[in-house]
Amino acid sequence: MDVTLAWDANSEENLGGYRIYAREEGEAYNYVQPEWAGTDTQCTVQGFDEYESYYFVVRAVDSEGNESGDSNEIYLPADYEGGSSSGSSGGGGGGGGGGGCFIRSVIAD
Repeated sequence: MDVTLAWDANSEENLGGYRIYAREEGEAYNYVQPEWAGTDTQCTVQGFDEYESYYFVVRAVDSEGNESGDSNEIYLPADYEGGSSSGSSGGGGGGGGGGGCFIRSVIAD
């Protein structure tokens, strides 16, 4: 399954890019191994099992490689039937998000 995420841009002057992290339900994030890294405010990550539930966060990274805290957390349930889901936290994340980032949509096909 492919998952496309979009988030609000970080406005810091020394922004270097973003990193996306994913975890299966009941697992912890592996902050050593991002699912995606780049400078765009949207990405598509591939290879997710359609029968597993996942959570996603984005972190802003400055030009020196320092990461922000987690954005809001997006939940993608195992029984998701495609389409789009808006950017509210499914279970746990909160607030405005780390580094000024806020995931506003997730699309799975």
